[in-house]
Amino acid sequence: MTVEPPSVTLASANPVVDVESEPAPPPGSAFATHQIVSYYGYPKVGGMGELGLHAAVDAAVRIRDLAAEYDALNGTRDAIGALHLIVDVAQAKQTDDGLYLDKMSKQAIAEYVEVAREYGILLFLDLQIGWSDPLVDSQRLEWFLREPFVHLALDPEFATQRFGYAPGLVIGALDADEVNAVQDFLAELVVDAGIPPKILVLHQFKPRMLIEPERFEDVPEVEITIDMDGFGGVGAKISGFERYARSDYAERSAFKLFYHWDLPVMSIQQVVDLDADYVIYQ
Repeated sequence: MTVEPPSVTLASANPVVDVESEPAPPPGSAFATHQIVSYYGYPKVGGMGELGLHAAVDAAVRIRDLAAEYDALNGTRDAIGALHLIVDVAQAKQTDDGLYLDKMSKQAIAEYVEVAREYGILLFLDLQIGWSDPLVDSQRLEWFLREPFVHLALDPEFATQRFGYAPGLVIGALDADEVNAVQDFLAELVVDAGIPPKILVLHQFKPRMLIEPERFEDVPEVEITIDMDGFGGVGAKISGFERYARSDYAERSAFKLFYHWDLPVMSIQQVVDLDADYVIYQ
């Protein structure tokens, strides 16, 4: 089998978005007063995404500047920058542990934690799962997730064990039980550490990537945020945003832009008009 690209059908139309009201964020939520804007990627040699192009400090400075541009356009809502760091990267070839993952060292992750702390921004730790267990991988990050400014993301695209294929040969999926187990872990951590709610980002560009999302538990300590992760034309991206990021199972909405794949890359004003809670640049 060949990989199905994370794309959506190109369209030239730019439909008007009918923004529905969302429930109020829980007390202490980053979304209560802020829109979040991040650089996404992986910084090793030959890294990926916008974050992969810059050293941690340089990325922090750049994303603060980009967040300030959003802040100037999005009315009374403030904007805050973030780094969205892939810490477990899916591999096409099986690794020694059989998990198809290249795992970033805790020392390397800690550098980004300290940069986020110093520059007053947020940090998202992204897991591509491979043939591993999302709960086990999340628990590995507990020390970092105890920080109030550090949040979590899961990428179903590369969770392919249930299909028996290596990541990249088929689009993967996560089911409600797997997501709920991670939610329960994060909720216990929030209560134990006495910190604000955690944001849990789930990437999606195909319906089958999330199995039975209607069974996602409503956990007060966790805000499930669905990221519309497809690239393509403006109209198609907006359509995907409405379908996934604005779905009934999405507590918060996220929207990803691809500097090199979108046709064209939407302007800041166009994205502001979507009123997404979280904006990601890859």
